[in-house]
Amino acid sequence: MLSRFLRGSVLAGLCLLLLCLNAQRTLVPANEDTTIPASAVSSATARSSEPPASVSAIATAAPVTTGNTPAATASQLAVTAGTDAANATVYGISDPPLINQSASVQVEQLKAMKAMGVTSVRLEANWYWGQPNGPGTFDWGPLDQVVASIREVGLSADLIIDGCPPWAAVPGAEDTQYAQPASAAEFAAWARAVAARFGPEGVAYFEIWNEPNVADFWQPEPDPAAYTADLIAAYAAIKAADPTAVVLSGGLAPADNDGTDYDPRTFLEDMYADGAKGSFDALGFHPYSYPDSPDTETSWSGWSMMSDTSPSLRSIMAANGDSAKKIWITEYGAPTSGPNSVGETGQSTDLVQAISQVRTLDWIGSFYIYTWSDVSGQPADQNGFGLLTDENTQKPAYSAVAAALAANG
Repeated sequence: MLSRFLRGSVLAGLCLLLLCLNAQRTLVPANEDTTIPASAVSSATARSSEPPASVSAIATAAPVTTGNTPAATASQLAVTAGTDAANATVYGISDPPLINQSASVQVEQLKAMKAMGVTSVRLEANWYWGQPNGPGTFDWGPLDQVVASIREVGLSADLIIDGCPPWAAVPGAEDTQYAQPASAAEFAAWARAVAARFGPEGVAYFEIWNEPNVADFWQPEPDPAAYTADLIAAYAAIKAADPTAVVLSGGLAPADNDGTDYDPRTFLEDMYADGAKGSFDALGFHPYSYPDSPDTETSWSGWSMMSDTSPSLRSIMAANGDSAKKIWITEYGAPTSGPNSVGETGQSTDLVQAISQVRTLDWIGSFYIYTWSDVSGQPADQNGFGLLTDENTQKPAYSAVAAALAANG
């Protein structure tokens, strides 16, 4: 679901480059049909391959940390984030389009999120547009700016390390943004560069890919063994760059085993069989349940797949010695428009129910709402998940979520 949005221009002109490089950053630290309805599958369409525009922050050789953050601030943030990952639940917004906004709009949006009780934002560190011209150059401009904005407001971030530039893709998938990397080592080098640059800037959560169990986000088709090789390599590389980093496996999508896509439980079983144990600190998942609510138990619901089905994600983790690890919900939402709409009242109900359950389940580590705002011009069946309309009008879910988060204390 992460990238139903078309990417627009992010940064333009030398002035914005200078802003990216010099911005001041301070961060507070039975007989039931088991087929999954199309309405419940999160990422039905592939995202645009158009990268955020950047004028220049293409630098050669190894990445360097930007900004002039005091070392103590960065260290304090890393320790705090690591502690939160182990103990407190992180409440966030999955907001991919944030990187396409101007610095002032980013800050305004992030302040509004913080005011409603959100503590973190999820967005991409996409290899496709971060290193388009080969292994010796980096285009950091858009990420530098958005991380600076996040720091300014005092939120944390989950950076999704995904995508693959044409020069690093497997044969036959070079023209797709979410191609399988041809080399786990090359992918890990990108992951390490991201962690090395943004760990000191306060980013402590790194998610390895988005929905790798569905073909929209792993091309030419999902491959648990290949994904697991990338996860293992990226985990080691990130920990080498930043031992305090929290590394999440890629948020899996609810899906059927249809010969191409994988049911997330099958994909997880295959990950373990391929050696994933020990190479993720928490399991990423997207437990979409619409048109049903989280409180409705059904075999096809992503929410039910976490612990109520047999097998469940939790039972698979326990069978592999990972019962102590948490599931991080890095996307959850329900649409208010399109053929699968639950309506505005239904959206509020679903999100409040989900937050209520998360509050009582000690094996859930995060809850990221998808998403902040609808986007004008998007097809109806790909839109409507925002807490705001495409005209920035608050939907009823906006105040309902704020109240539910406030009740968390």
